[in-house]
Amino acid sequence: MKNKILLSGLVSVGLLGCMTSCDSDYLQTEPITNISESTAVASTKAAQMSVYGIARIMFSQLDTSYPRACNGEATYTQYVNEVLSPDNVSYFNMGECGRLWYTWQSLTDKNNTRNDAIWDYCYMIIGRANTILATIDGAEGTEAEKQWITAQALTYRAHGYLHALQWFGPRWQDSNNGEAYAVILRTEPGTGATPLGTMNEVLDLIYDDCKTAIDLYGKSGKSRSEIWQPDIEIAYGTLARAALLKNDWATARSAAKNARDGYPIASNDDYMGGFIVETSDCMWTNWDNDIYYSSFGSWFSCNGAYPCNWSRGFGINIDLYRKLDPKDIRRQCFFTPDKAAEVAKIAGYEDVAGITEADFWNGNNTTVATMDCAAGGLAKLAKGFVEYSVNNNPMARYATSYPYCPVKSGVPSTTPSSMQFGAAVKMWSNGNNGVYGDSKYPWMRATEMLLTEAEAAYMAGDQADAANLLTQLNSMRIPGYVAPSGEALLEDIRLCRRIELWGEGQSWLDFKRWNLPAEKREFIDGDVTSGNCPASYASSILPTAANGWRLTIPQAESDFNSAYDRTLMGYKE
Repeated sequence: MKNKILLSGLVSVGLLGCMTSCDSDYLQTEPITNISESTAVASTKAAQMSVYGIARIMFSQLDTSYPRACNGEATYTQYVNEVLSPDNVSYFNMGECGRLWYTWQSLTDKNNTRNDAIWDYCYMIIGRANTILATIDGAEGTEAEKQWITAQALTYRAHGYLHALQWFGPRWQDSNNGEAYAVILRTEPGTGATPLGTMNEVLDLIYDDCKTAIDLYGKSGKSRSEIWQPDIEIAYGTLARAALLKNDWATARSAAKNARDGYPIASNDDYMGGFIVETSDCMWTNWDNDIYYSSFGSWFSCNGAYPCNWSRGFGINIDLYRKLDPKDIRRQCFFTPDKAAEVAKIAGYEDVAGITEADFWNGNNTTVATMDCAAGGLAKLAKGFVEYSVNNNPMARYATSYPYCPVKSGVPSTTPSSMQFGAAVKMWSNGNNGVYGDSKYPWMRATEMLLTEAEAAYMAGDQADAANLLTQLNSMRIPGYVAPSGEALLEDIRLCRRIELWGEGQSWLDFKRWNLPAEKREFIDGDVTSGNCPASYASSILPTAANGWRLTIPQAESDFNSAYDRTLMGYKE
């Protein structure tokens, strides 16, 4: 395939720098400045290859030590925005990330290796973009080529800074109207001494980068050839996300509308198709799944190597599930007590019809420490649920491995046979445990932009448009849906966003900017009103926790950046 050529030449040079930066801090190895600027942008062809290198950062085996098997964008959006989310309950994530991270205690640790790796990721993207932007004018090539490359580099820099603000910066309500210090503001190549920027300064840069990129995309007359490349719609989408962060409803509304122009809302078949191929509303996603056991599919799809071989996939918080309309088709993605009636319709599973909620909240059936449903009829129900999922969803033509799956090619005979209470079958892979097949983890979907537009319209006082936008989506997912009015409409918009984008790396960010607490309630044996989180991992997190939901800028920044004044961050450690 044509994108395979990107593994040679300057992209390989770029990746070498990126991978060494994960073994030790990016400030220590200076991966960006170690690449000769004259080589990186000697011509527009070379500069374009360097831009492709940024795309590769977002889908590469960046680290083989910690966090294990990193695959760029998917790893970090999952480990922050899903693991820390109140809506995602996963024993696999609990075990992989550890109790201290899962319960937020590591977030305030300046020596935590995960904080360090996430910080590095943001600044690898920013640093590479800065190098391209500083030198592209001198490249040999046409003006249109330079405009296109500059636009892409600006989009990437905005994306990197957006993540840095989302994860390490304050929420807008806590920022003194943006005057609070947020992250290091680097706009030139290199890793020299650079001070903190305020939230306003960083947002101004993101806004300017996106708007300039939008202008240059148009002037260049060029368009992308691959869905993993940024283009004008991605610049609009990045601007919409930044505007949400700032509570800038007018900009969020207009940018989101422009971003999704030409993209439909994902159909029900698309949504239920397992995200193995890009959905019709997919705007931006990874390229070919060629990093084996580091791939998104291997780690995060329900039939991936790690969830399967450790028998515990990702699961929904039962408290979120309880809020969903009984007719909502998105409920089909989760292993919950109400599935017994549907599974009982499959030949050979008639005897599971009598399973009730009480059976799920029975410690003899559900392992209290892990939420594995492995006894008392729940194991058979789990097997039937997978068959039900495959038989009733378009993913049946793709999925080729899963414990209990009717088509079991590639599943080791030793694969454990159990499923977690609330386990999700939303994301699938089509290869051997997700290793050799595709999984298209969506970096941006038009349906996300529609929900952004709806929320921004509501917050701007246009309830009629907000209701119309929400109805366009929910009337597909919930037969007979009628949007409410007033505060109930806002609640429906938020609820729709929580379930529609579940598992796609948005949840924690939404709860942070909504200024809402995050709760994962404890599973209590015999109490059908309790939660589905093991007691040792259950938590109730207030908006004030972890310095206002901020990952701590790592100690490495203090060690190598003499202009960084840590006291300005106001950390309580």
